[in-house]
Order: sequence, then structure tokens, then C-alpha cells
Amino acid sequence: MSTMNEYAVNVLQSFSQFSEVPEDQLMWLVENSSICTYMVGEKIFEPGSDVTKMFIILDGTIRIQLPRGNSFESLGEFTTGDISGRLPFSRMQSTIAYLTVIEDATILETHEDLFVEITKRYELIEALVHSLSDRIRNFTSRQQQNEKLVALGKLSAGLAHELNNPASAMVRGATELKRRLRTTPDKFKAVMNIQLTNEQVDAVNELVFQKAGKGLSNNQSLMERTALEDELTDWMEDHGVEEGFEYSNTFADFCFDVDDLEFVKEHVEEAYLPAVLGWIEDVLTTEKMVEEIEDSAKRISDLISSVKTYSHMDRGSDKEVVDLRKSLKSTVTMLNHKAKQKQVDIELNIPKNLPEFCGFVSELNQVWTNLLDNAIDAVDEGGKISVEASSKNGNLIMHFNDNGEGIPEEIRNSIFDPFFTTKDVGEGTGLGLDVVHKIVNKHGGTINVTSEPGSTTFELIFPLS
Repeated sequence: MSTMNEYAVNVLQSFSQFSEVPEDQLMWLVENSSICTYMVGEKIFEPGSDVTKMFIILDGTIRIQLPRGNSFESLGEFTTGDISGRLPFSRMQSTIAYLTVIEDATILETHEDLFVEITKRYELIEALVHSLSDRIRNFTSRQQQNEKLVALGKLSAGLAHELNNPASAMVRGATELKRRLRTTPDKFKAVMNIQLTNEQVDAVNELVFQKAGKGLSNNQSLMERTALEDELTDWMEDHGVEEGFEYSNTFADFCFDVDDLEFVKEHVEEAYLPAVLGWIEDVLTTEKMVEEIEDSAKRISDLISSVKTYSHMDRGSDKEVVDLRKSLKSTVTMLNHKAKQKQVDIELNIPKNLPEFCGFVSELNQVWTNLLDNAIDAVDEGGKISVEASSKNGNLIMHFNDNGEGIPEEIRNSIFDPFFTTKDVGEGTGLGLDVVHKIVNKHGGTINVTSEPGSTTFELIFPLS
């Protein structure tokens, strides 16, 4: 027995997973394996490498790195006593990550051709099966956590973008309103010099607040809007209103036309027209800015409400009646940024009269998210996705359909398997549909998929009882 083999056996005996394995079995394993040394910086594996050997780290440290764009994400480390690579009964075929030596390592490498012989040694195979079970449990837990963090990152980025738009609009509106108020004193002096009867004031007031009450107009075409602004500008300049070009934009926003200006002229002496129209423009501009700030605040409030619905905040973890329309709408809101980037249309067809359906709302939101997120990835720019629900024979039936290129028949039966993914390295872990499958099963339901180019449908069936 060589000194190196003795060293390897002694090290294996010091590891807890091999403490019950007879020495002769460990010696047999060492004699039929290779003892290899790797230096710091060496890459044992790269993404896509075939895995044909089992690795038992006798000494040293190896880092697992997953490529993320131009950088790497660390998934953990293998250190002294850890087992990696292909184990007996494992289905590992290739790697999705880099295995880089960060501390000089000595590794016992056993080729898969020896696995049949290993199964004849009970204590040895028992130790390796336990290690395989631990690895699957730990890796699954880590990848599920990673999947959640990646999903959370995507949702947060989208939500931040959605919140930024109304927040920026509020800041712009508030800044403009503040600027406007600073110019009020000069206009106030002009207004104070106006001598009007109560009847004249009431007539102008009624017109102004009638227009303001109808709100901003969104029905004008660009050509109609331009023509209206030109008419208003010409009229005001003809009647000595020097700021006519500036005022016309605001008046057009509230559908003021030349007849309305004539109405004002009929009730106000022409000498006072510039001051009165300036006051009207101030009122309408303030109304417009307050309306924009109000709309922006409402959008932010609606987004926060969607987040609370989606995350199921302040609610228990027991089953409860699911508001399907609200649940799906909040999920679409969470994915809205990603859908808008590809100009994807998501249509929800959820009847109001569906029977009551009870479930774990936060978990079901994960189902909707994974299915819709995958559908957005699957369709081309400008694609369409639809979600439909109905009830039949005591079941809730849901269909998630997209018009993407479809799922090839040869992989259709594998899409719900853990870690199966068709996405590029670093883009997906293959746990999304596995999570969907588990949650649907937890609710006593089933999930099936039919697919052909241009139409892929995931059918979910939940018992209503």
C-alpha cells in the first residue's frame, strides 16, 4: 500500500460520512480512483462540461460560480470533506457553473465506470447515497432561495420603474405649481384693477369652472389640437393679449374655443381682456397641475395596493377565499414593466360569477407569476397572452395561453422536472415550473400543457370543494 493511498484512507476515515465504512472498502475505493492536485485559480469545471467522475475533496476549497452577464454569482463552496461531481444514482450529466479552486486542493476522483462495483459494498454505497440526499436537499434549498431572489429582483426593478414615472410627474407638477405661484402677485395687481359687476364675474366664473369640471381633454387628434391652438392664439393677439401663444396651450387642454373667448369678451370690457384671460389661464393651469399630481398619487397608491395584494401582507397563512380577479390583476401589475418592454398584451378573462375557490393566496400568486413570466419570455415582441377561468363539474379550470413558438414535443414531459430549463446558463434554474407543480398539487389540483407553434396552453384544474 503506497504512502499516498494510506494518506487518502486516513483522511476519508476522518470524515463523518465515512466513519462507519470498513477500512477495506475505503482502500478499495482509493486504489481504484485517482488522487489529483489542483492549484489556486484552476477551473475544474466550466458551464456545459460533462461530468463523469465523483470528487471527494481530501483537502482544499473550491468555489461554485454561476455566470450572471459579465460577472459571477457565488453559489457556495466545496471544502475538505465535501463530495461533488457525479455520484452513484445521481442524474447529473453536465455542470451549469464554474468550479474554481480558491485554495490548493487534493481530490480523490472516481470514474462513473466504477459505480456498479461500488453498489456491491453496502456501507460505502450507503454513505454515498446519504451524501447524495444531503446534496440534493441543500442544493434545492439554495436554488429555490436563489430563484426567489432573482424573481424578487426582477419584480423590484419593474416596480421601481413603475413608481418612478408617477413620482417624477408629481415632482414636476409641484415644481411648476410653485413657480406659477411666484408669478401670481403681478397678475393679482392686474386683476385688482378690473372693475366688473357681480353678474359679469358670475358669468366668467361659471364658464371657467364648467370647463375645469370636465377635466383635461384627451379626445383631440394632433391636427385638431394644433388647429385649435392656432385659432385661439390668433384671436387673442387680435384682441391685444400679448401672451396669447402661451395661454392657447392651456385653453386647448380644457377645450376652450373661439366661441368661449367671444363669450368672455361679451361680458368683459376689451381693456380688461388680458387680465381676465390671464386669471382664467392661471386657474386652469393650477387645476391641470393639481389633477396631474392627484392622478400620479393615485397611481402610486394603486401600485402599493397591488404589492400588498400580491405579497399577501398582513394576512394569515391559512386557506381562504381567493379573489381571482384581484390576485391575477396584482400579478400582472408586478410584471407590467417586463411586459411593456416587449409590448406584450396580457388579457384577463375572469368571470365575476365564479364559485368560491379557497387556497393559499401567496402561493397561488407564485403560480400566476411563474406562468406569466415564462409566457412573456416565450412570446415575440408584440405577443399576446390570455388568462381565462371557468367552472365545470365542481372544478375551477384556468387556461394560461400564449402565442409563442411553442414547447418542442421531445421536452414537453420534462418541463416540470426540478432543474430542467431551456434558458441560457444564468437565466434560469429550472425550478419555476417545479414550484408551480408542487403548489398546484398542494391544492389538490392538476396541471397539463398542450403546445404547438403559435399556441401554448397551461391548463390548471382545482377542486372547488
